[in-house]
Amino acid sequence: MLSFDDLEEAIKWAFPVYSLGKKNVAGLFHTKQYVGVWFMQGALLPDPNERLVNASPGKTVSQRQLRFGPGEAVDEELVRTFMAQAVENQAMGLKMKPAPAPEVPMPAELREALASQPALAAAYEKLTPGRQRDYCEYIGSAKRAATRASRLEKSLGLIAEGKGLNDQYRK
Repeated sequence: MLSFDDLEEAIKWAFPVYSLGKKNVAGLFHTKQYVGVWFMQGALLPDPNERLVNASPGKTVSQRQLRFGPGEAVDEELVRTFMAQAVENQAMGLKMKPAPAPEVPMPAELREALASQPALAAAYEKLTPGRQRDYCEYIGSAKRAATRASRLEKSLGLIAEGKGLNDQYRK
């Protein structure tokens, strides 16, 4: 059986994080309102008293937080219990599968541009699904027609070059 001694401690995101192998298991954090422990696969932890909180419902699938507010003593036994289960789950390789990315409709402006330019359409089809989704979100999220047209114009050159919208920021 694994113990807490098997965990590696490192500072990540300016907070102590505990890992098993190369996988983060838990981390300590604080805010103005509370202190706590976040568990990377916290949704898999048994929580009969519903102490674990999903900090970003609708966005976060597996991560959960154990919070202690002002004047509330940190329940060491509760932290140890959750931590032991989190380590055990990680050692067994348990993890939640990410939900598939939501389908993003192709904006009419992009569809029309691709239909009128076969070479551009071929370049678009060669892009990864994530890059295609980035372009659809970028163009389709604009509220004004002028903004959509401007974003489309910016995107067409990048698509023709086979580049993703955010490639300049990737390593």
